[in-house]
Amino acid sequence: MEIRDLQVFLSVSRHLNFTRAGEELHLSQPSVSVRMSALQRELGGKLFEQIGKRIVLTEAGKVLIPYAMKVIAAVDDAHYAIGELQGLQRGLLIIGASTTPGMYVLPKVIAEFKLLHPRIDVRLRIRDTHQIEDAVAANEFDFGFVGGHLAAKDVEVLPWRTDSIILIVPPKHSLARRRSVKPKELEKESFVLRETGSATRATIAGHAKMKGIHLSAIAELENPESIKRAVQSGLGIAFISSFAVETELKNRSLIAVRVSDLNIKRELKIVYRKDKHLSKSALEFIRLARGCSA
Repeated sequence: MEIRDLQVFLSVSRHLNFTRAGEELHLSQPSVSVRMSALQRELGGKLFEQIGKRIVLTEAGKVLIPYAMKVIAAVDDAHYAIGELQGLQRGLLIIGASTTPGMYVLPKVIAEFKLLHPRIDVRLRIRDTHQIEDAVAANEFDFGFVGGHLAAKDVEVLPWRTDSIILIVPPKHSLARRRSVKPKELEKESFVLRETGSATRATIAGHAKMKGIHLSAIAELENPESIKRAVQSGLGIAFISSFAVETELKNRSLIAVRVSDLNIKRELKIVYRKDKHLSKSALEFIRLARGCSA
């Protein structure tokens, strides 16, 4: 049984699509099919079956997933253990992050880490919190940085830092001249919101529900940069991470407005597989991230 076949199997099981798995692993669709056929012959059972136009996992395929993940993790650990003989002189870190930490906090940490350890390659992948959790559990990332609630039992969670979610409006908005507004007043406003699946969106929705207020969405956008541009153009107002608007608040191209009795905070976290061997470079990056000021 080849390790590469198990990697291809796990990719197909995630996407349930041979073409997408091939794109992820830089293989042609026929190569994916050949590898899956060989793996099925060796195991003596079908791992996937065709139902209409869809590919679905068989019971055998579902059984294989956790074993394949453990094998891949063990191989990765072997590479790390041998690589550590070189200390922090060479290596590769693949890091996942949800949008806010990935765009506004980690670039500074990566820059500082590269100054200290220039021969270690760092690759950052930005996805939403649920995708980061799934990828960490699947051992695609060495570790991840997220701001949402995690459900996986095999993921270890470390506290990282606190993020404040604040209300922003354009400078000429009527609320920009107010010292504070009441939560109920926000029901008259049009909001630019993050997409469903965003940890920021979930945090805001939870606090709004607790206060018994409904936020009317005029648009849903997929990243903080597009939300900032939309608010600056006068499309609506928004709740956003304070990390995302430090520059705009300083130059007053956006105005932060206090909402009385509504203090929205969330804990950003570092996550990794419980059974994963963290390399020296991974431990050093985490140590630097936890000590580095934003």
